Amino acid sequence: MSDGCLTRTATFAVLVGVLAATSPAMASTPEDEFQSAENTFRFQDYKKALEQLGPLLYPEVRLASPDMVVRAHEFMAACWHWLADDRKMEDEFTALLTMSPLHRLDPFYYPASLIQKFESIRKKLIEMHVIAAEPVVKPPQETTKCERTEESIVRRSWVPNLVPFGVGQFLNGRNTKGALFLAGEVSTLALNIAAWISIESLRGNDGRFSRKNAATARDLRIVQYVGLGTFTALAVWGIVDAFMDFVPEVKTMKIVPCPTVPSGGASVAPGLAICARF
Repeated sequence: MSDGCLTRTATFAVLVGVLAATSPAMASTPEDEFQSAENTFRFQDYKKALEQLGPLLYPEVRLASPDMVVRAHEFMAACWHWLADDRKMEDEFTALLTMSPLHRLDPFYYPASLIQKFESIRKKLIEMHVIAAEPVVKPPQETTKCERTEESIVRRSWVPNLVPFGVGQFLNGRNTKGALFLAGEVSTLALNIAAWISIESLRGNDGRFSRKNAATARDLRIVQYVGLGTFTALAVWGIVDAFMDFVPEVKTMKIVPCPTVPSGGASVAPGLAICARF
């Protein structure tokens, strides 16, 4: 076998190894799978949502966050409700209430009929002493503390989603995806640059290639173009993925004490304060 053939074979072996090691179609965490299942649930594809949520809870729980586990049971119960399977709905609500007896369904997302079924299951579990009854609310004391709710709204720009190297994923809180896109794009771009440098190093003093180096230069040119094409594909993929997870506004609420009463004797009533940041 000639030296040119050996060089060509080695070059393509290196290319295949680099691309296989840096492809981000890679692994996803249970938390990423939960986010995908939640999006499916919000789009009212209940059968597919059940297919995505089931493996996160059965035969063993794969989610590390107790809050995600509770929400997963909630979404599965709602799916079974809309698919007219009340027995499986009751099983999911029972598992949910066993973990979080004080959990409430949000009336903004769920109909009154589903909330009534949920509260009926809670009442039955309390009567069977499976879960404890809700604690008795103490009557308010004579002196009440003045508090107000402060809502902060952070409006996010979509422009950073256009930046490659996983920037959009990091800003959206998808750190695993961001790291994988970053590694893939850096590696393929480095492959492109390394191939170009190698090609230029093969030129003679007259700027031409010798017969011996011409075949190697052609192979390296293919590697250069493949590296650039793969980098471009990953960059476009990363931008599209970032826009899919983009949330334009993030709201947070907290309870803060009322301001000090002015010296003129005027009273300060509790209320709602809104702060917006860009």
